[in-house]
Amino acid sequence: MSFSTLYFPWILLSALWVAEIEMHITHRSSADFFVAGVVFNLQCNINRPQNVSVRWSRVRGQSLENTTGLTIRDDELWFLPAELVHSGQYSCLSRKGNDTWETIFDVSVHNETCPRMNRQDDVKSIKELQCFLPHIFEIDPGAQVTWRNNCHPLSGNYGRVFPVDRSPGRVGLYTCFVNFTFEGQNFSAAQTTEIYYKSLDFVVTRPEIIYPEKGTQAVTLGKSFNLSCKALVGENDMDETDIYWMIEPESLTLNYNSTTLEEDGKLYMRADLSIPEVTAEYLYANLTCLVQHPAGVDSVTVQLIPESQKEHHYRIGLGLAALVALIMLLGAMGFLFRVDLVLAYRDVCPSAAVCNDGKSYDAYVSYLHGDQLSSSTAITFALHSLPAVLEDLCGYKLFISGRDELPGEAVHEGVADRMSRSRRLIIVLTSQSQSDVSMKALLSDGGVRLEESSSLYEQRVGLYDALVKQGLKVVLVQVEDGVEEALLPESLRYIRRTRGVLRWRPNASDRANRRFWKHLRYLMPPAQRR
Repeated sequence: MSFSTLYFPWILLSALWVAEIEMHITHRSSADFFVAGVVFNLQCNINRPQNVSVRWSRVRGQSLENTTGLTIRDDELWFLPAELVHSGQYSCLSRKGNDTWETIFDVSVHNETCPRMNRQDDVKSIKELQCFLPHIFEIDPGAQVTWRNNCHPLSGNYGRVFPVDRSPGRVGLYTCFVNFTFEGQNFSAAQTTEIYYKSLDFVVTRPEIIYPEKGTQAVTLGKSFNLSCKALVGENDMDETDIYWMIEPESLTLNYNSTTLEEDGKLYMRADLSIPEVTAEYLYANLTCLVQHPAGVDSVTVQLIPESQKEHHYRIGLGLAALVALIMLLGAMGFLFRVDLVLAYRDVCPSAAVCNDGKSYDAYVSYLHGDQLSSSTAITFALHSLPAVLEDLCGYKLFISGRDELPGEAVHEGVADRMSRSRRLIIVLTSQSQSDVSMKALLSDGGVRLEESSSLYEQRVGLYDALVKQGLKVVLVQVEDGVEEALLPESLRYIRRTRGVLRWRPNASDRANRRFWKHLRYLMPPAQRR
């Protein structure tokens, strides 16, 4: 653990205590790697003022009482010795009055022979290497010391000091093992120092913050806020570097985690700040990210400001515009595919789509028939093509004029009765349908029988019901070319303009008439398949 990482937060804490500022600051220590079977300790606050209470616990409020091998001595947490089950996070909470400072240690215990390096020295600047375990020698001044180079035992009795000549051949890892007695039991402690050699072109780089940029950050009251600070440490120097967040005023709670990254051969440090809930006290507060190193210090300050009402309204406007655009798009899609959607709904939910209105027929089919104006095309469509699809395939019940009348019944009374019991009126248009003169001739006394004028009467009754009573829906089907709208009776022209007309091609294939049948089914009421 570097000097600045260990001492700087407590120097800052001491200064804040002197200034009598109420605060709570959480600091996370870098991960510590230890060897199972070896004694080590965690020091919460080396330079603590007087009358400062210290409390140790495992993170998430777990007590240390039920963990074997752990003891607290002089406010230090001792692992006698370290075991694999000791891996985890430990919290040291220092308190003086209302001011608190929490340090969280990440402890990792491994089954290795020698502990990892925690100190470094330049071979050109030292003559001897000391076993840096002063707390162990305070417990047992007569402890026995042995040395290892790169975890290989070294012969000779060197004691606490290992001589080092200033040659590049001395670089490597040196570990001192100390066998000592504590409270009548024998233990072993160890510490590893790296001896390195710096070439003449080695340059200590000044740390530099990459992000965030200096400025403001918009926050929303009641919501969480996260902000990361990343700094370039250097290509070849990582010693005694620390990165952390500070807030002004210091009375506010601040939590952050610091990590070390390596990208493209360069070392970076990042501190991730987290505020679970932004309150009014955080507004206009200055957040400062600070990275420090003996070669220099860099910092950046971000101020928390409330999200402006204008920006809030702008975002709401964008959301509403996107919602309206989506609704319009869905509406356009629904309009373009309305026929397919309605038919699909009827197929999926046939029972829900069928209407129970007491009607006997789904449609009344009317066309000119039984006279000199009859059209073979209209007869083919009304008596063959139409029932083959609507009745046989789709399950509709049709009353087709000229096919379903009872012999000897009164024509006019029967037409009115069946019209009232039908849901739709399908009028088949041919070139003969557009002549008012022809229709009037059918009603004249010029020798035309009454039953022969039934088709005209059907249309008059049905159109009256559709236009005046508004109880019957009319579907116009054109089966021949040459039908001019201007020559049609006024009532048919109105129906054609307001509701359109479906065109059936008599000589076309079933595939060519597929769209016609689909739209005709769409205009028809729902029906169950029989």
